[in-house]
Amino acid sequence: MTTSYLKFPILLLFFAMHLCLAQKNPSEDFRFLERTENIKINLNKGDFKIVKSVHEKAEYVTANKLYFANEMLRFDSFTQIEDIEATTYLPDSGKKLEVDYIETKHEFDDGIFYSDQQTKNFTFPGVTKGAITDLKYKEIITEPHFLGLFRFGTYAPTQKAVLRIEFPKNVEIGYREFHTETIQIDFKKEETKDHNVYTWTTENVAKFASEDDAEAALYHLPHIILHIKNYTENDKTIPVLNNVDDLYSWYASLAKQVDESDLKKVHKIAEDIAKNYKTDREKAEAIYNWVQENITYVAFEDGLGGFIPRGAASVCKNRYGDCKDMANLLYVMLNHVGIPSYRTWIGTRDRPYLYDEVPTPMVDNHMITATIIDNDTIFIDGTDSYVNFGMPSSFTQTKEALIGISPEKFVLKKVPVQPSEKSKTIINTQITFEDGNIKASEKRVMTGYEKVDFVTDYLYKKKDNTEEEFLNTTLALGNNKTKYQNIKVSPLESKYKTLTLAFDLQIESYAKTIGSKSILNLNIDRALSKQKIDVEQRKYAKKIDHQFQKEYTTTFMVPEGYKVTSVPKPIKYDGKAYGFDIHYEQKDGKIIQHKKIYIDTLRVEKEDFEAWNSFVKKLIKAYKKSIIIEK
Repeated sequence: MTTSYLKFPILLLFFAMHLCLAQKNPSEDFRFLERTENIKINLNKGDFKIVKSVHEKAEYVTANKLYFANEMLRFDSFTQIEDIEATTYLPDSGKKLEVDYIETKHEFDDGIFYSDQQTKNFTFPGVTKGAITDLKYKEIITEPHFLGLFRFGTYAPTQKAVLRIEFPKNVEIGYREFHTETIQIDFKKEETKDHNVYTWTTENVAKFASEDDAEAALYHLPHIILHIKNYTENDKTIPVLNNVDDLYSWYASLAKQVDESDLKKVHKIAEDIAKNYKTDREKAEAIYNWVQENITYVAFEDGLGGFIPRGAASVCKNRYGDCKDMANLLYVMLNHVGIPSYRTWIGTRDRPYLYDEVPTPMVDNHMITATIIDNDTIFIDGTDSYVNFGMPSSFTQTKEALIGISPEKFVLKKVPVQPSEKSKTIINTQITFEDGNIKASEKRVMTGYEKVDFVTDYLYKKKDNTEEEFLNTTLALGNNKTKYQNIKVSPLESKYKTLTLAFDLQIESYAKTIGSKSILNLNIDRALSKQKIDVEQRKYAKKIDHQFQKEYTTTFMVPEGYKVTSVPKPIKYDGKAYGFDIHYEQKDGKIIQHKKIYIDTLRVEKEDFEAWNSFVKKLIKAYKKSIIIEK
């Protein structure tokens, strides 16, 4: 039976998973016969020695997934990999082949992201159908705050998974299981003369397959997180990670190591910016915009350097930094001009944990700044170069923030979900008709996360495509003969509250003409029309990055010599979390379509799939309605 202890429901998903039995199955190409981690903790005068022995044995049931023979073992400043033994056993011939070459590489160093993380890379030799690979190695953990997590399930079926931890009796271990309700776990506590031993064993664990628009894997993957709570020496109990207080105490001790020297230039920049504004909010916004526009985001993970912000003077001089560097720079600049601001630790939406659930560094992976203006807590993230002041990064919405008030005091505060009206796209389109083709002039004004999404795609996904190719893929207006001309994009910097995109369209063969009648559909933009959920196949909730609204005003100029013979009736779907309203009016030789779509949720639960599909189906039905004009 699974040990029922401290289980909390996780309410968000990014990478939803599909379960299937791990027993040998002809439909499975690859499976783990065994996955074992054996953690041994020794303690001597406050000095921890932690060794994790890993054993993985796998079978290639078919020859379809031989690429799994390529192995990569990660390590960093807090871990070392030792004593690697890797072999391939071929049952048909009885041969046993050993890996004879292992390459060590730096995993990231591309100018945007630097990490001290390295990898041991090798390939199991001679792998073919029926082969069994066997891997053993030791991971030396040098920092007692990082015991990590163990996944009972993974990307392939697992016949047997075992986690074992052995620790001295003067050490207390904490642990928490996540998403283990669907598997059977045998949990045992044992004692030796000087140690306690905890063992979790499970069999026939399902494989996991991702789904589109779902929360990250850890939202559903059965796993367990371990941490050292405390230890006792000389009748004194020394805390490590008992609770959030201990985690914050450690974070605060690292923050004390921030280089706070030579801040004269940083303070001068903050003063020069702030003197041009009257209110604290205006000053804070201007300083935030300056950091966004002048400091380039470059991620670093380098031992404790991945946790200790670099000095504000260094970041300001070099003009680059990672999340904690930019957070600290904002903290220094804002406080200097009298605006109370605090370093803030937070997990992105990829991390499904609360601080009280997991008081370890596993809970967060990001740092931002919290500032308080007129009793309003504002979360600001210098790494998000295009989100306006007053809005958090979309990927931190709903997340619990650990706000460091002082070295001894912190508060936990949830980042609010931003309402849909803050992320609005207003689309105004003028359409004319001639010889079966239409011409259109369109202007889109984007705010909030709608603006951020477009800018991000425009800068990083457009790549070598022309602007027309990019818009054809991104907007997909009209039909496959749509041509974009006279494309104009307003300045992209975050200091601008809106982003304006304007262009002209030519769409051939769009209208259908029968005799003297012509049928035209004014819905050249069919947003959400491909968002129907497969209720039979989908297992888990649908993730939505942010709430939003789209408001369309489409004006069709009735050609001279034509009269309007049919205009669609109004149609709407008024749901609590999502809906639309489309209606038409005629005046002064024009047909004007008014269309509004809103999404007021970040998640569509499985029990709401049918309601979501009803919404999408009714929207598609509305999109099919056309006007009819006649000569």
